[in-house]
Amino acid sequence: MTKLINMYHSNSTYMDKLEEIIVEFHKEPLPRLFKRELSVPVDTDKVITIVGLRRVGKTYCLFQTIRELMDQGLEKKRLFYINFEDERISDISVNDLARIIELYYKINPDAETLYLFLDEIQLIDGWEPFVRRLTEKKEVRIFLTGSSSKLLSKEIATSLRGRTLSYNLFTLSFREFLHAKDFTPGSPLIESERGDLRRYLDEYLQSGGFPELLRYDRMVRLRTLQEYVDLIIYRDLVERYGIEKISALKFMIKSLIRNFARELSVRKLHNYLQSAGVSLSKTKVYEYFSYLEDINFIFLLKKYGKGVREVEGSIPKIYLIDLGFVTLHGLGDMGRRIENVVAIELLRQKNYWTPLLEVFYWKDTYGREVDFVLAEGSEVTQLIQVCYDVADPYTKDRELKSLLKASKELDCSNLSVITWDYEGEEEFKGCKVGFVPLWKWLL
Repeated sequence: MTKLINMYHSNSTYMDKLEEIIVEFHKEPLPRLFKRELSVPVDTDKVITIVGLRRVGKTYCLFQTIRELMDQGLEKKRLFYINFEDERISDISVNDLARIIELYYKINPDAETLYLFLDEIQLIDGWEPFVRRLTEKKEVRIFLTGSSSKLLSKEIATSLRGRTLSYNLFTLSFREFLHAKDFTPGSPLIESERGDLRRYLDEYLQSGGFPELLRYDRMVRLRTLQEYVDLIIYRDLVERYGIEKISALKFMIKSLIRNFARELSVRKLHNYLQSAGVSLSKTKVYEYFSYLEDINFIFLLKKYGKGVREVEGSIPKIYLIDLGFVTLHGLGDMGRRIENVVAIELLRQKNYWTPLLEVFYWKDTYGREVDFVLAEGSEVTQLIQVCYDVADPYTKDRELKSLLKASKELDCSNLSVITWDYEGEEEFKGCKVGFVPLWKWLL
């Protein structure tokens, strides 16, 4: 009898806490939002899952979706938002999740469709059967977020067995960055706007696109970025994967950051660590490398090839989710910074709007290289070269020769060079090449 009373008291307590959180959400206005470019469907019976590195803005993406539904005429009381990082429900278990549904019908007794926004759902062990049961038995719209440390896209797909659509949220694009700064460039640009645009582009290339950093000065940005790295190491990697050699992991992350926008194999990385006196087996290097890719800290581009084996067996080029990490380590090299921004923008396009888009790099046996090969299926649609300084005749000639060689080999005549500030169209050995400034390409 005592056990039943205690169980009832526990359930009532969680009902009270959950109701307090829900009512609080319904009464408080949504935070000021600037629109993110990732837009998720709101009228599908698939579970919508937003994943990404810490602090990229997943919660605000949920709020944006909530705002969209409210603008369509849905009452706010029909929308349940729960952040499972709220300390008031820090010890909630999967058995208590059913209380959310009870509460929903208490507040919305005539609702035919439930709208649930569950933030950081991965903190509840065994949440998957609860969500799966809802999708099987009720008319429901479910939106989930989770840090990549415990909610990877491939794990979600397995857990929810084809009932989910997963979206990868990146840090701010340059367009979002400008929007957050309340800067809308005109067309055509006037002199003052060109100056502002250059200043903002410099800031973006140095500070990166984590939303929180926009309101900080340089020193606070750097300290905050270091905190992000510590969170990634200790919570996303050490806790999740049980990594014991933390100092080796830290050194490896530094090595990857220093080699951003370059080819880097696991073997080369292992040799580099060994030469620096860091004891880590090749197997562990491979594991740590794959973990950093899983949590979206790094992205890999493979070399373009005609067959799957040729592509998968190639040495990848490494790109970072955000250039703030590069600044944190005091690295310059504007050419590689621009290349990294272009790479992430192309991957953002693939994840947000063009799922059939594939992005590679190209390199021949003589070392000639093209930074980006865009393809859909077996068709190469565009070749993009990044060249910071086309004013240098030797550099320009080298980049264009590589572009021309790839054009003939891959049967693609859509050729572009992204520059710092040069714009125009030129003919090079019978082929037309478009030159576009970085700011204009990003916009």
